[in-house]
Amino acid sequence: MTPQKYQGRHHAGRHRNSGVRVRLPRALTSSFVLPTAAAVALVVTATGASVAESAPLTLDLSGQQAAIARTEQASDQATVEDITTRRQASGIQAAVARGRAEAKDRATRAAQRKAAEDAAARAKAAAARAKAEREGRRWVTAIHSGRLTSPFGPRWGKNHDGIDIGAPTGTPIYAMSKGTVILSGSVFSFGNKVEIRYWDGTVSWYGHMSRRDVSTGDTVMPGEQVGLVGNTGHSFGSHLHLEIHPTGGDNPINPAPWLLAKGIMVG
Repeated sequence: MTPQKYQGRHHAGRHRNSGVRVRLPRALTSSFVLPTAAAVALVVTATGASVAESAPLTLDLSGQQAAIARTEQASDQATVEDITTRRQASGIQAAVARGRAEAKDRATRAAQRKAAEDAAARAKAAAARAKAEREGRRWVTAIHSGRLTSPFGPRWGKNHDGIDIGAPTGTPIYAMSKGTVILSGSVFSFGNKVEIRYWDGTVSWYGHMSRRDVSTGDTVMPGEQVGLVGNTGHSFGSHLHLEIHPTGGDNPINPAPWLLAKGIMVG
């Protein structure tokens, strides 16, 4: 059996080089804009054909096609720029909105803190006023030491309108409660004299003082020093002359029961 010559899977005529029809890629049609040199390179790569330098392949477009391409390219660029601008504007608007919301939130928190601080301050002030009111209504003794040397009542043919408490010159004298100084001056027979109207309308008179530490119109609190014991005016020794006028007029009462009722008797 005569062996046949192997023909392979290829048949004659499948590799004919003559009359080859070069098929351009669809992208390289007349409607596609591509530089001539680039088009030639694609053709050569796709077909394997060689192109003589003296006869370059050109894919020049018509003027109208080029204008259309430029218009489309410009439109695409404008669209991209518009989208970018819109995104930037949207981002700015969002940032502004966030800033406003944060500022509003900060303002709300600040207002709440301020309201709480104001409420706390008002409560503190009210508590202080209440304490001062309670403190101001206390009654304390006018002098911390001394002895009773002359009581209320008839003396030397006339009425002694107060009590005398003997004490060394310079012994402090105090306001007995919260009140207003209605007189601070030198008065005949009383010498240095201080009158205080207290919160309940009672008026006390202090006489024969060596020094006055308050002025007319001053507000005094319980235990506040108003002067010192002395021997001024019509006096025969260092002492405090104390009178109590319950309604503020010239209507003195015996200070002893009044002081005893307040728990502030001295001497």
